[in-house]
Amino acid sequence: MVTTTQNKNISKRLVEHFNKYVSYREQVKQSANSFRNQLGKVLSDDDSGESNVSRKQTNKGPIRLSNRPKHITNTQANRLAKYAPLIQEAAAKYNVPIELICGVILQESGGNARASSHAGAKGLMQLMPQTAKRFGVKDVYDPKQNIDGGTNYLSWLLKRFNGDISLTLAAYNAGEGNVEKYGNKIPPFAETQNYVPNVLGYTQTMVDILLASNTGKDDLPANARRV
Repeated sequence: MVTTTQNKNISKRLVEHFNKYVSYREQVKQSANSFRNQLGKVLSDDDSGESNVSRKQTNKGPIRLSNRPKHITNTQANRLAKYAPLIQEAAAKYNVPIELICGVILQESGGNARASSHAGAKGLMQLMPQTAKRFGVKDVYDPKQNIDGGTNYLSWLLKRFNGDISLTLAAYNAGEGNVEKYGNKIPPFAETQNYVPNVLGYTQTMVDILLASNTGKDDLPANARRV
């Protein structure tokens, strides 16, 4: 059984690992604050208690997004720390926030570089064969190539959907064609409707962790200490 102290130590190591390259934000156009503000608009509650994004409609009703950060496990924390330099490199190269890349990795594979799905998606960011080929990934199980290709795809989608994080994630999961088919809204697929809030939840967790490390706070968010 993992103790609270062990959880805290692992989470602290994760923060320390990320802390040494938080300066990437100075190298890209999108600052941490602007990203947090944008994410906040997606996740913040209105007076009715519903997410702003829940107002976006599909032909099957509103999309409801959780505004609660998702807990990361010790294993996930250690895996992310292991791939931190590769995430940093891809974030700076393609101008995609580290937090968002981590959110996708956590949802797609939990940080398991050998993960594969029944649909044929593979690696840390679960690239489909055609997507891997499209973005120059020759070995989907190679962490560096996989993170580079997946981040490149996220960057491409962010540009295509004018920086809309929710639509970008929906397209990453269901394909840009399906997002456009449903009028630039999250497609009415159960998997995609669950996928978007899950990635946003992990992304918020990473925002909290990196914010704590960037401000020098000793206290980590609760979701960084949970198993």
